[in-house]
Amino acid sequence: MSPEERKEEQAPTSASLPLSVPPDSRSSWTLAEWDRMWRPSMWLRKPPRPHQTHWWHVAAVVALISYANIVANEILDTNWHVLFNLGILGVAVAIARHAEATWTDLGMRTDRIVRGLVVGAIVMGVIGIGIAIGVAIPGTRELFYDERVIDSTTPEVLVQTLFRIPIVTAFYEEALFRGVLFGMFVRRWRPLWAAVAASFIFGLWHVLPTLHTLETSPAGDMFSGFLGVVVAALGAVAGTMLAGFAFLWLRLRANSVVAPTLAHIATNSFALLAALLVVRFL
Repeated sequence: MSPEERKEEQAPTSASLPLSVPPDSRSSWTLAEWDRMWRPSMWLRKPPRPHQTHWWHVAAVVALISYANIVANEILDTNWHVLFNLGILGVAVAIARHAEATWTDLGMRTDRIVRGLVVGAIVMGVIGIGIAIGVAIPGTRELFYDERVIDSTTPEVLVQTLFRIPIVTAFYEEALFRGVLFGMFVRRWRPLWAAVAASFIFGLWHVLPTLHTLETSPAGDMFSGFLGVVVAALGAVAGTMLAGFAFLWLRLRANSVVAPTLAHIATNSFALLAALLVVRFL
């Protein structure tokens, strides 16, 4: 544990601070409180020592996320997504650190990596079993028939599965939404409201990708016309918002963004591998 993390863990609560001493401005929650935040009893608890985070920090991160979403989906060539996404994430972390967010706030404590690996590995196993059952059943197998696999070679699909999804999608989105965005929201708001706000923005994040997916997925025929597109967009927001809650719970359960990153990789990469199996062999 670094000296900074040890100092953070040992920080006194506001109840123990003399009135003449201002509360610790670096964090709203102690490490022990972060470790318990996955429990429902913590979800409506007010931050014990609210940090006076300037709203422009939060606004800057939200604006950065909006900019990144539009550029990545509408302007930038996919070959540049790795560098672009990592650059956006670096700027977001820099803004959060400038707002004095701690590594605990961001879910990036080094001494919680192992816990994140354990929790994430368990969820990966469950997701893998579920997808395997879906492929094995003829009635659900056709859901994995993905045109992205048809239009790509097997090596290209493997690169997408083993490199682009883990880095460009899973790590990037989990560090950005469950790390930076939630970490900044929860310094001022109760965990439940911070979770709602971060997950809703995560849902909006998937509107543009959904509209593009309708052009290549067999399910796109079900959402033709203006009304169909609206229904698909609302469904994407609702579905990914629920997924955001699930990923966030994993982040809190492990007190690390490692856990939801692994779960996110399993959700996307395992599904694409299943599509490769269905298209090429079944």
